[in-house]
Amino acid sequence: MTPRSTKQTGLALLACTECRKQHLKCDAQKPSCSRCLEHKYLCQYLPSRRGGRRKTREPRQISNQPNHDSLILSPSQPDTPVSTSRQRIDASVSTGHIPWPMISHSQTQESWSHDDRYLRLFYENFHVAHPMLVPSAMYNDRQYPDFLQLVVNFVGSHYIPSGSSPSGSSQQFRDKVVAELTCCPERSPSMVQAWLIYSIAIYAHGEWQDAQDAIARSVDIALELGMNRHDFAASAHPENSIEAESMRRTWWELYLTDIFMAAPFKYNTFQCSNMAPEVALPCEESVYTGTCEIPTPRKILDFKRRVFAAEETVFSSFSYRIEAATILCRAFVLNGLRDYHRDHVQAVENALVSWVNHLPAKKLDIVDAYGNIDEMMFQAHMTISYATMLLHLPRSDLQPVLSQSDDQFWPVATRHLASTFNRPIHSIKATEASRRLSDAISLCPNVPKHTPFIIPALALCGMIQLATSIKHNEECFDHHYNRVTLILGCLKTTKRIWNIADAAYNHLRVSAADALSDVLERWCTEPLRNFFPADSTPTSTERTNQPIRPLIALPEGQDLLFPLAPAFVDPTCYNHSFFTSIPDFDIG
Repeated sequence: MTPRSTKQTGLALLACTECRKQHLKCDAQKPSCSRCLEHKYLCQYLPSRRGGRRKTREPRQISNQPNHDSLILSPSQPDTPVSTSRQRIDASVSTGHIPWPMISHSQTQESWSHDDRYLRLFYENFHVAHPMLVPSAMYNDRQYPDFLQLVVNFVGSHYIPSGSSPSGSSQQFRDKVVAELTCCPERSPSMVQAWLIYSIAIYAHGEWQDAQDAIARSVDIALELGMNRHDFAASAHPENSIEAESMRRTWWELYLTDIFMAAPFKYNTFQCSNMAPEVALPCEESVYTGTCEIPTPRKILDFKRRVFAAEETVFSSFSYRIEAATILCRAFVLNGLRDYHRDHVQAVENALVSWVNHLPAKKLDIVDAYGNIDEMMFQAHMTISYATMLLHLPRSDLQPVLSQSDDQFWPVATRHLASTFNRPIHSIKATEASRRLSDAISLCPNVPKHTPFIIPALALCGMIQLATSIKHNEECFDHHYNRVTLILGCLKTTKRIWNIADAAYNHLRVSAADALSDVLERWCTEPLRNFFPADSTPTSTERTNQPIRPLIALPEGQDLLFPLAPAFVDPTCYNHSFFTSIPDFDIG
């Protein structure tokens, strides 16, 4: 079907997302425009709402067809309280004293709430990190409820540059979202998705208690609907459909979010990971967003059995991300225990090392030859590094260097630190994990494109590098200093979008300024002194009689302004290959 064209220019009224992003003319051919076909891009269309008369959406009717939107529990059905936070919200609703403005449904239908930019930015940023809704090409056809579309637009609005958003403050936008979610009695999968997406956004705002309230409501509805059961996704849709895959992904995103939200509270509130994993694993992202049929989903038991298979079996990147978060959950639980055996620590360490050793070769890299980032594997590697830092830092000799008792990003130090390693080994492992994380973020430095849950991991990474620079001598100061400044730069960029990054940035910046100022002053005063052995320093006579030559090989005809020792090119601390089985990311 050929799109209609304007009489004046003959240009198609419809443009694919790739041509829109590059501000290029699109011929809007189906199924792929000529430009995407030539460059082998994934061609997707988001129908424009500009011009013409918008259709008035008819009220949603619960049909007799067994689809997931009809799985709405009666509002009169008693709720099972999940937490005191949930009880507080329910009490507010029942009494009518909701701590947010009451806005009618019609008032949410303003022009800014239907801005195509919000939807596009949501899919280009947030959805890539948390792919639970249907792919962008199917979004309009899916006709999500208004409250979910409002949440999508609210999250997408965060990525609009300052001063470019429509009239109305961000707080007013948020008030409308909360009023819509709180007043709507619907208890459906769409409501689970709405509260889940909202909880992640509020977590990124740094409002962790409100985020816990929101995730509690999402978990409550999901468990009432039975989304944790293996047959839920295919109960109303074919098992190989996009809808069924979206339901599976929603449960696993809920599972992952439930784990990551426990980090700032330093106590266990896990609700999803305490039950047997019945839901099948998601497929690869390229399959989910492409035109191929969704394959038969694989079970978590098949994933566990892969280590015993005679031949290497490759699962989706989402699957490795789930296992990485499960190991992170084990580290959280262990750090919260007051008494445990050293074998418990070793068990988590074995799980961390085994996760790496059993990765297929194609899952070791997070960037392919075309520069495409596998966001799910990036998050998986990030999670493993985060879990390693949380496991080893409280048991290392880095803990006393920086007093962080009031820091939400610093792991709790338990009384009984039983371990099979001594403290220096724990320090090396924690530092190595922070190095791995900083290497990964140097490959993919656009932090707003990643999940907000990476921010606490980055803050801890920077603090470990800072503590290590204090513990080590000044020969490797530049090595750690560069990593700290890398993390600071990433957090500085991200804090323009998420407030949680602002708190992490300021804490790391102040700590680094206090700890490194004296060393940095000496480093800038006599920088070359650190690169030359004492017995190799030439005398004044030798400096007069000998020409200055670089100590590293350069192409003929090129020279340096001053001689450099090899240590200047790559200042390192130790042979990290002894302490990790992960090969270095290819950053060449």
